[in-house]
Amino acid sequence: MDNSLSIFMPFYNDAGTVEYMISAAYHFGGDLTTDLEVIAINDGSTDHTLEELKRMKDKYPDLIIVEHDENKGYGGALIAGIKCTTKSWVFYTDGDAQYHLDELKNLWKVRNGKDIVNGYKLSRSDNKFRQIVGVAYSWLLKQIFKTPITDIDCDYRLIKGNLLRTLNLTYTSGAITIELIKKLQLKNAKFMEISVHHYKRTYGHSAFFTTPNIFKTFIDEYKLLKELKNEHKINE
Repeated sequence: MDNSLSIFMPFYNDAGTVEYMISAAYHFGGDLTTDLEVIAINDGSTDHTLEELKRMKDKYPDLIIVEHDENKGYGGALIAGIKCTTKSWVFYTDGDAQYHLDELKNLWKVRNGKDIVNGYKLSRSDNKFRQIVGVAYSWLLKQIFKTPITDIDCDYRLIKGNLLRTLNLTYTSGAITIELIKKLQLKNAKFMEISVHHYKRTYGHSAFFTTPNIFKTFIDEYKLLKELKNEHKINE
């Protein structure tokens, strides 16, 4: 079994978490395999994220940095990260450190016989409003898209690289999450969910919870639903 691993993380105005996330990727990823690549996507940050990433590259010369001059959205950052991966397994999570990489080992242990091991949050460390919205959002997407997992927006995922790289992902908004899960499901991927912890943000603020981003995500999810129905891939 090929145990090589790609870890990639999108960063957008996350300068304060770069050092922890990159160091953790090498530390915890290196505990799992000797064939590791780490990829950081700087998605048009306007703070000093890029400077922090370059500083980490001095420490880890093989760190791959993908730089977007302008913000391409969460989906755009994920698409760029996926395209850069070369290993047999791909793990990604967000660069804001609300998920910690010490739990990657738990996904790694149960990957045999699976195509994707997806985290689900034990509890959400956000304010009460976002907790309610997050639970309702995941529940609604599961009902509409008939997905095999419950926590759609838990971006803590270990996926077979060769399968992931066959997907034609097109949405640059947060809708890419449901697009990714649904297109894996339509390829008959074998899913497993495993609990992970979710931590309070220690730097910056969420780029998703803005009116334009939420609106674009909902519009894109509606478009995706229509596309899948037109292809008779979601039953009425």
